[in-house]
Amino acid sequence: DSSSYCLMDSSSYCLIDSSSYCLGKEVGRTLWGVTGLGAFGFQRQQVPEGRRIITTTRSHMQQSVQDAIDSCKPDKLIQIGGSGSKCILVIEGIADAYLFASPGTKKWDTCAGEAIIHALGGKMTDVFGNPISYGADVSYPNKTGVLAAMRDFDFYKDKIPSDIMQRK
Repeated sequence: DSSSYCLMDSSSYCLIDSSSYCLGKEVGRTLWGVTGLGAFGFQRQQVPEGRRIITTTRSHMQQSVQDAIDSCKPDKLIQIGGSGSKCILVIEGIADAYLFASPGTKKWDTCAGEAIIHALGGKMTDVFGNPISYGADVSYPNKTGVLAAMRDFDFYKDKIPSDIMQRK
């Protein structure tokens, strides 16, 4: 699992601290970024063209999550714990997309991963393509799930059924 930290002010920075296991390997590293400087602590690769690899929850699989994944017809599914760990898989190009069609994640789970994904040209939103709001006046849960991708974001967003969040 991982921890995420994000501070957004005039000198924005973010960290994803992955100090346990990712895909069976001990990682013990930190990804970080600073606005205007870049993002560091990882090496990018590309998922082979024509392959769709999705990462999602290891322990909170429910019908809405499974249905959203099935609608995208991935070639491979990587189930792993921790939102930060899933973000790392997308950032590094091990997975094309992070998809979790459930209200289980909180703002503190996604903020740092989103900042790094955006800095690298990717996108993270709810499963319908709406921006995740981090203002003081919003609730902590990401009530309409999470979708992140470095490429082909619209492919995934457009495949998700519009009634997905009503499924249990």
